[in-house]
Amino acid sequence: MFKKAIATLIVLPLVIIAGCSSGTKSTASTTPPAGIKSVREAEIASTWSMKQVEINLQTETHIVLKLASGDKVDGYYYVEKGDSVGFVISGNSKIYESAADAKSPGTASDRFSFTASTDQGIAYTLALTPTGSGKNGTGATVFLEIIYPATGEILVPFGTK
Repeated sequence: MFKKAIATLIVLPLVIIAGCSSGTKSTASTTPPAGIKSVREAEIASTWSMKQVEINLQTETHIVLKLASGDKVDGYYYVEKGDSVGFVISGNSKIYESAADAKSPGTASDRFSFTASTDQGIAYTLALTPTGSGKNGTGATVFLEIIYPATGEILVPFGTK
């Protein structure tokens, strides 16, 4: 009985280590879709929250806001590096899209504002897409500020290494 317990204590960690390390990389994306760095967060009069982020945008990136019906959101973005980005806000359907001009499929900056409604659901997606020529044809660094009710939540994407 004692020998069986010792053998289990020796073999079990080896099985766990071998099971956790497969030696092969996953075929899933191994880099995050965007490098999102929080610049500043603040509470405004205990009823509002403000979040500023810098996004190293390489592919389409989604930021999700969880809101209640009647919640108001205000914000803006501008491209720090790169040419332009596409920007769309949607709930159950598209709510807002930054207007592109004839020179570019995206914009370099814009302000946005919307009110959550039961028709659009509780989750709102802010989609940013690099559209300019930038390095290697894509990519941009974007500054984004969002002001939303303190009861709301912001969910940002994450990647794997």
